[in-house]
Amino acid sequence: MTRYKFITTRYLTKVLILHILLSIMLLSGCAGPRPSDKQKLLRQELKKWESFDSHGIAEISYMGLALRKMFFAAKNKDQFRLDILDGGLMGAGAKPLLSFYTGNYTSFASPMLPMLEMLSPNDMIPSNSFGLFAFSDSLMARYGQSIIATYMLEIDGLKVSFLKDFRLDKVLDTKSNSELKAVYNNSSLSELEIRGPDDMSIRLIFDEIKYIEPEIVPLPKSTSTFQWDGSEMNLKQLIKDFLRNKR
Repeated sequence: MTRYKFITTRYLTKVLILHILLSIMLLSGCAGPRPSDKQKLLRQELKKWESFDSHGIAEISYMGLALRKMFFAAKNKDQFRLDILDGGLMGAGAKPLLSFYTGNYTSFASPMLPMLEMLSPNDMIPSNSFGLFAFSDSLMARYGQSIIATYMLEIDGLKVSFLKDFRLDKVLDTKSNSELKAVYNNSSLSELEIRGPDDMSIRLIFDEIKYIEPEIVPLPKSTSTFQWDGSEMNLKQLIKDFLRNKR
């Protein structure tokens, strides 16, 4: 009986040691994605920002006032356009309220309040950040290893940060002092928040986003030379009155 107990104990000890070794091997193998997996994951995430078509609700905030309206946003490799509409239930009778376009040039339009076109979009919106992701394969080839190592990218006045799964976190445009921040619901993009100088922000809440390459109609080229420096109190009041009356 004693010898049997000894054999059983030795057998159980070997089994326990074997399980421990197997567990260590499994944990080591699952400690993190392999380099090839990281490259694939980063490439997939960068590709999402190359082209998309979307719509939802836009919330414009400025100096304590907020406006919520429908929006349509589309991006392809060369252009980006955002249209915020003023309309009734389900978009009935919708009319353009504010529009932003960037491609070979950048333009801002407000058919219902043309004086707002005095604003220079280059000083308000990080338009360079949209062009950064135009060609994801080139971006991956040139900066992929650096992004994988640091989860950061700094280029041409843009500071880009990524989450641990390489989803885009935020883009800071140091030239315009504006920021684009991505918000996710599980793994899906749910919001984009664009913050400009002087506490102006646009929050895009997506109802639907499709990763396709849409055709985009450019806005007319802006001829405004007005610079957003925060010193024009009459313009600030104009924007405040516009938001207050459109709510």
